[in-house]
Amino acid sequence: SLSVSSSPGRGSRNGNGVRRHSPIPYRRGPFDYEPTVFCHCGTRAALWISWSDDNPGRRYFKCYNAQSGGCDFMGWYEGPVDVFVHGLLIDLCDTVWALKRE
Repeated sequence: SLSVSSSPGRGSRNGNGVRRHSPIPYRRGPFDYEPTVFCHCGTRAALWISWSDDNPGRRYFKCYNAQSGGCDFMGWYEGPVDVFVHGLLIDLCDTVWALKRE
């Protein structure tokens, strides 16, 4: 279910303003998806996974070059996750990061 918008993203930060990164490596590359979605730059948008507390595990499109002068294109690939799954993903992510720190 593709839901593309052009609103700027908040980035992956938790409620404390700490930058969140993927707790596990991506299983596919950012361009391994079909059908192709193009950003405002006219290039193929990358498909990422959000690890913010607001949208854990939710996939979204973003301009691949956004941090180096690209455009502000951002769109959701799928809808919000179930409330239970949302909490579970945050707990799992926090546990993985705690284990990696040890």
